[in-house]
Amino acid sequence: MSDFEIVSVNVAQPSVLLAWSEGEVISSLDKQPVTEPLLALTTLNLEGDRQADDRPTASGQPVHGGVHQAVYAFPIEHYPRLAEITGAEVEPGYMGENVTVRGGTERDARIGDVWAWGNALLQVTSPRGPCYKLGIRMGKQALRTVVRGEGLVGWYLRVLRPGTVPTTGSISVSEPDPQRLTVKAVHDALQQRAETFPAVAAHPALSPQLRRALLAKDRDLSGGVPEQDD
Repeated sequence: MSDFEIVSVNVAQPSVLLAWSEGEVISSLDKQPVTEPLLALTTLNLEGDRQADDRPTASGQPVHGGVHQAVYAFPIEHYPRLAEITGAEVEPGYMGENVTVRGGTERDARIGDVWAWGNALLQVTSPRGPCYKLGIRMGKQALRTVVRGEGLVGWYLRVLRPGTVPTTGSISVSEPDPQRLTVKAVHDALQQRAETFPAVAAHPALSPQLRRALLAKDRDLSGGVPEQDD
């Protein structure tokens, strides 16, 4: 794997995802493709993007975003299956990803891989865990189980060197990680809730959230919201 094609770059500001009797659910999940040829990338965000829920978790990192989850990438190869699952047309940005890529999936992306995007450098840190806001977006919380079960999750990256990134072209894997631990392998380990994975958790590029989860038995994969519907 040498590079990924950029299909779309997508950003959003926090907005109302769902309004109901108990209040509004605010999210930045509704990512929209940008038309600008270049965007600034900091250690926390792409230009024009901002996470809605920055409350700290037990690991000390925010629920969404933070330095270990600054950019979310998702492969376009999963979109036909997502359309089957949801029964609706899906477009780039649907999963809340910042960059929709073509050329590889979770089987190809490896924890610790360094990406060269424009003059910025990024590093793969973890698979995405589908949260309840994605369930709202998809119309059923139970569909999160399908997404997670089939590994249609994409991956997060931290920014090692901020810079300016193009919104078309390609992203190169400039430094493949020597441990060759794929995002899929880590995602599959997380699903085995009764077991811990200290050897996997020892990878130095993993996000703190993920490392903590891999070392915990009977870990919660639902984000505290059941993956079921009334």
